[in-house]
Amino acid sequence: MSINKKTGRRHSSRSEGNNALELFTGRYEFTRLFAKYLNSDPPHEQILFFYGDGGNGKSLLLRFLRTRCCKRFPKDIWQQLETKSDAKVIEYIDKLADSRDYVPIISVIHDFGQQPRGDDQPQDPFYGLLMLRRNLANAAKALGYRLHFPLYDFACVWYLHQQGKLTRERIRDIFPQEELELLNELVEILSGIPGVGLAKAVLGIFSKCLSQGFTVLQRKWRVNEDDVRTIQAMEPDSELIDELPRLFAADLNAAMRQPEAPPRIVLFFDTHEAFWGQERHLTGQLRFQRDEWLRYLVGEVELSAGIMVVVAGREQPRWDEASRFNIPARFIDTQLISHFSATDADTYLRRAGIEDAELCEGIITYASVAPGQVHPFYLGLCADVVWQAQQRGQNLTAADFRTAVDADHKPKELIERLLRYVGRDIEYAVHALSACRAFDYELYRQLGTVLEFDVSKPDFEILTEFSFVWNDQRQGGNWYRIHDLLRRLDDEINNPKTRQAHAMLEKYYRGRRDIAEAIYHTNRLDWEQGVEEWIEVFEQGLKLSRYEQCRILLEIRNELSIKSDFHLGSVSQFEGDYFVQLARHSEAKQEYLEAISTYNHSLALAPDDNEILNNKGNALQSLGDVYTKLAQHPQALDAYTQALAAYNSSLDLEPEYIYALNNKGTVLQRLGDLQTRLAQYPQALVSYSEAIASYNHSLVISPNYNEVLNNKGIALQKLGDLQTKLAQNSQALQSYEQAIIAYNSALKIDPDYTYALNNQGLVLQRLGDLQAKLAQHLQALKSYEQAINTYNNALTLAPDYIYALNNKGLALQRLGDLQTKVVQPRQALISYSQAITTHDSALSLAPNDICALNNKAIALQRLGYLHIKLEQYPQALDSYSQAIATYDHALTLAPNYISALNNKGIALQKLGYLQTQLEKYPLALVSYREAIATYNRALAIAPDDVYALNNKGAVLQRLGYLQTKLAQYQQALQSYLDAIASYDSSLSLAPDDICALNNKASVLSCLGDLYDELYQGQEAMEYWQAALSMFSRCLDIAPSDEYIRNLRDQLQVFVNNLKVRKFLID
Repeated sequence: MSINKKTGRRHSSRSEGNNALELFTGRYEFTRLFAKYLNSDPPHEQILFFYGDGGNGKSLLLRFLRTRCCKRFPKDIWQQLETKSDAKVIEYIDKLADSRDYVPIISVIHDFGQQPRGDDQPQDPFYGLLMLRRNLANAAKALGYRLHFPLYDFACVWYLHQQGKLTRERIRDIFPQEELELLNELVEILSGIPGVGLAKAVLGIFSKCLSQGFTVLQRKWRVNEDDVRTIQAMEPDSELIDELPRLFAADLNAAMRQPEAPPRIVLFFDTHEAFWGQERHLTGQLRFQRDEWLRYLVGEVELSAGIMVVVAGREQPRWDEASRFNIPARFIDTQLISHFSATDADTYLRRAGIEDAELCEGIITYASVAPGQVHPFYLGLCADVVWQAQQRGQNLTAADFRTAVDADHKPKELIERLLRYVGRDIEYAVHALSACRAFDYELYRQLGTVLEFDVSKPDFEILTEFSFVWNDQRQGGNWYRIHDLLRRLDDEINNPKTRQAHAMLEKYYRGRRDIAEAIYHTNRLDWEQGVEEWIEVFEQGLKLSRYEQCRILLEIRNELSIKSDFHLGSVSQFEGDYFVQLARHSEAKQEYLEAISTYNHSLALAPDDNEILNNKGNALQSLGDVYTKLAQHPQALDAYTQALAAYNSSLDLEPEYIYALNNKGTVLQRLGDLQTRLAQYPQALVSYSEAIASYNHSLVISPNYNEVLNNKGIALQKLGDLQTKLAQNSQALQSYEQAIIAYNSALKIDPDYTYALNNQGLVLQRLGDLQAKLAQHLQALKSYEQAINTYNNALTLAPDYIYALNNKGLALQRLGDLQTKVVQPRQALISYSQAITTHDSALSLAPNDICALNNKAIALQRLGYLHIKLEQYPQALDSYSQAIATYDHALTLAPNYISALNNKGIALQKLGYLQTQLEKYPLALVSYREAIATYNRALAIAPDDVYALNNKGAVLQRLGYLQTKLAQYQQALQSYLDAIASYDSSLSLAPDDICALNNKASVLSCLGDLYDELYQGQEAMEYWQAALSMFSRCLDIAPSDEYIRNLRDQLQVFVNNLKVRKFLID
């Protein structure tokens, strides 16, 4: 009995693990080529890329090269080897070379196909690189080397610091043990040293770690303070994350230039195709985004320094076609890994202990996929079956493998042949367990109990010895899975045992409330039902902000069987919606583009399919929304225009297709929103009117279509908002009233229609805003109360309706604003407190709802303003601090959430203004500068965001006012000029934006005041006159805006009085 048997340790089959390396056969030309690269001087400056079909042994080849061939020989020995045949060279390298005759080389394998587990996420641009860094450090340590990555390590620590995730525990989890002292010092200084001295402190730590002075550090490692500052200046998610591969490569290149550097380093990258999974249909930039960080990394490492890169994948790389980080084909040495030849297959079988010539021939014939081409994986499975039979005392004959296999039934025949000499219960178990994504003994036992096959510990141990049973790394120890090929074959032939197992497992997981696993098994029984349930549950999770549930559903998404482009596009759309809610705009954009690409593929086959055209329009509309959030206005306009074209194409085919009419109205409304944002007011009025017309057309066809009535109400509300902005107050009142009528019509048909109740609350709130603006305070109070009651009605029907809770909180906040304005402080305090409580109710249902967090912060901010009015300054400071902390919480969840960044900037500006009033000038200066930094962060994500540009101008103006007060005249002048530049940037995007024009007029007036204070009367008068002209331009656009008219008239009177006084003096 073997030691493993005595100790109870699991032992592998003959074709798995280390045994597979012992059976490694052939591939001489590739092994020799690798050895040539490794031993050549100077080093080859090409990437070695092995490609070929799945199961052809690429991964095993990489393992063999790493474990047996990473040996560098002296020049004289290598020159002798070059004269030998391939087989002789490999024999010497693998078996005959004395350890004194070569230097072992540092090497690592990074497998992109490895399932993510914790911090080991091989495809991720952040954690994948960290995983490579850990493994490389361990491999170097094992050979007596230590590789340093100072800039890369600092960049990772800085990234975590910026994300609010930097702790000593996190550092310990993701970095090599030997680097913890350095990294803990970095953590320490990040929490204690201000930014101005940080670069020098970081270099001091690097110098100490590398045992080298600053001069040596700069000369040999090429690291200086500017490098550290550059990293600090990068926006974490849009710049720094993209530069990590370059920093990693730069440090590795520097390490190879040191005197004690290793002679070579080999980076193996396996399963390159895993970046795309089932989405091989992607083209253009969508395709190249997936492995972008890998291209950047291998393109930056200095191959000439002795860094060798070896990649394996199913397809040849197309890196020379990429628009970013392009790698020309001349730098890639592609090598096709094909099937075994019959000779190599025979050698493999004999090494596996199968000596019978006829049996070997029969196995080779059976495992052949074409004449002279034997599939290595099939061959290994066949050898395993023979070996297992031998273990039970059965000697198979060639006849067992000679039966011809009908090509159409080969998957079924292959499985039956492979399992013919496996015990009946184990055979049944294999087919049943093939249904599992992963299994352990308990799940095996459950399946046996329900499906009535015998189960036992010994049988389980025998089962898990087969090569087609793999350890499952996702679940940890003692979890396994049947090889993916066998699972696929069982599904393809609709194996009845496997389907029974799917049915049992679907019920089993529903009983455990593991809905994602249950959906997976439903999908295998009925692919369409499973996909539609996935969509339904995912959509519900999004509505309730159950992001963890959505994340788990996304984990199984790539394992779902999706047999139509239509459903594939729908799934991608919902994935995009998920990323939008988390403000992960880049990923959302990618998913929407994938959905559009899929719909285009469908339309190429069925150009007159209305439903596909409609869904394509929806995806384009969502894409336009993402571009709008990112202030990428031309792209947004293009997406909305394409969406409109898709709906019109659908309507050309069927003019009364009500879904397309409804969605056409929605995209016209979104187009109007964009035009409003860009101050293209006449165009926006047209778009809203066309949206309403589209809804009216729908209602002629289907008068009782609730969704259309609801959407018509939204469009009318948006029209009213624009008319309010343009001071067209009577028209706005009319639009709001018509919106209320539309919602009432919808509620008359269905009194429990919560969407209509929610939106009716919104329009009542907007009506209240307009009435408050017109000093119709009693009417405004009534409108706000009606809005709150409407939200309460919706919440009576759906207590967990998060959108209604959020909007109720906003209405209570607006009510508080009005009560503050009409000097009802006690009532205002109650309203603000109720608003905060309402947002907390939403957060109790969805703790990570970034919208609720944003709105709660706004309510805290308004409460702070009320405390100022009541001269309750400590309470005001506390409210502003709580608001900023709440924005920070939202930004921890969604760092690119532009609304939260804008609102945080406003809160910091308000805090600075309060600190100015309290004569806490140094603190006020800090608050204003933090506000500016926050707006800059928003503008790094969306450079053309007019709100951020306007808000930045406003805080610069406040800063200038404070600097004037402190007699810091030069600084004040610069702040005012910077404010004007920010407003001008906004006006270049939206020339008729009344807010930006009014704010620019205000800062011009402030500049006049500053020059007047400096006794430069002529310059002062020029700026006052410029301000008057700007106010007049505002009134040309919105002639009924009394607020702006009053500002202009007051300044005009002041200027006229100055002119009269000057005339009298003269």
